[in-house]
Amino acid sequence: MKLQQDMYEMGMLMDFYGSLLTENTLEVMEMYYNEDMSLAEIGEALHISRQGAHSFITKGKQQLQEFESKLGLFEKFKKIRAQLEELQTECGIIDRAALSKYEAGLLDSMQSRISDMISEL
Repeated sequence: MKLQQDMYEMGMLMDFYGSLLTENTLEVMEMYYNEDMSLAEIGEALHISRQGAHSFITKGKQQLQEFESKLGLFEKFKKIRAQLEELQTECGIIDRAALSKYEAGLLDSMQSRISDMISEL
C-alpha cells in the first residue's frame, strides 16, 4: 500500500526531476503515483508484466532520490515554503492599530505578496 507521505514526496520529486527520467520510467511513475494505478493495471495498459512495472518504479524512485541527494531542490523548496509561512504568520500578529495607515497598507501588501508566493510554490 502506498503511504500518503511517500505519494506526496514522489510526486514532488517527479515535479522537480521527472524530466531527467526516461520517458518510459516517467510514464510508469506517473501512472503509479499520480493516477494511483496498481502494478497490474500499469502492466496491462503498457503491455508489460507486473514485475516490469515494479522494476520501472523501483528504478525511477531510486533515480529521483539520487537526484535529490545531489541537488537538494525539494529540500530547499520545503525550507523556503516554511520560511514564507512563518513570515505570513508573523505579519498576521502585528497590531495594525499601532501602525500608520501607510504602514498598515505596506503590511497588507507584504502579506498579499507572501500569500501569492506560497500559492505559486
